[in-house]
Amino acid sequence: MSDQSHGALKRAALIVGVHREHLRLVPTDDAFRMDINELRSCIERDRSMDLHPMAVCANAGTTSTGAIDPMDELSEFCSQENIWLHVDAAYGGFSMVTEDGRRRLDGIQHADSISLDAHKWFFQSYEAGALMVKNLEHLESVFAMANDALQDTVWGTNHPNFADRGQQLSRAARALKIWMSVQTFGMAKFRAAVQSGLDLAQEAAKYVEESPLLEVMAPVTLGVLCFRVNPEGRDCNEATLESVNRNVLVRAFWDERMFFSSTSLKGIFSLRLCILNHTTSWDDVRSTLDQVIQYGKEALAES
Repeated sequence: MSDQSHGALKRAALIVGVHREHLRLVPTDDAFRMDINELRSCIERDRSMDLHPMAVCANAGTTSTGAIDPMDELSEFCSQENIWLHVDAAYGGFSMVTEDGRRRLDGIQHADSISLDAHKWFFQSYEAGALMVKNLEHLESVFAMANDALQDTVWGTNHPNFADRGQQLSRAARALKIWMSVQTFGMAKFRAAVQSGLDLAQEAAKYVEESPLLEVMAPVTLGVLCFRVNPEGRDCNEATLESVNRNVLVRAFWDERMFFSSTSLKGIFSLRLCILNHTTSWDDVRSTLDQVIQYGKEALAES
């Protein structure tokens, strides 16, 4: 997995028995995408030590920046090397309901498995996680287990028993709320809501780029904007900039009119705006950025 991958992937690897010393974090490029050459070198190095790489976990929308790993290159490489390709699309996967999303995630269709969280960009309440696999036999050969007291759950050919496809025997019908939402509102509403997030993030990035006080910290791929206060014409060192931006974040927390978070991008502190709510408007985004500018001026004056 890349150095931008979510901690859930590390936890999943540990659960299935991979030792901590056998987890590999592959460096990323300037756009925070997995570096395919670094991945190739890592696998070659491990095989030279008689280790056997099992899976590559790619990102379709990293948590910090929304970056998408190079899907086509990774799928071709994993196919050639006979390595399972999993894609963590928990955040970005549902952008596929739009034309823009399909273009940006092209190549994801070649993955062996994909994880999705409908409680993110499909606007569902917690929890609504899903795993998609290209071949269902991979799940059922692992989890299906005969039990005389449950023989009545076998209702006929091709009738799915989800207990045969995961760890849980007793489980909630999490998919029901997703199905009901689509039936109630229709896919057009979901497409429009996701597209709005994509568009607002691009507009926000343009707004930041035009501000003499703010700086874009990473390319905007999906609905995440990473930025910081870094005024033009003022020579601030990294320690000062981090202090100023932490000050801005604290002011925003206490203000309670808006909510954004922070992240670390290759060791540099960054503010992080994730536009996810279907009711968010451009006025909301612009007023948030204007308030950051005001906080930034106050923090700079105190620094």
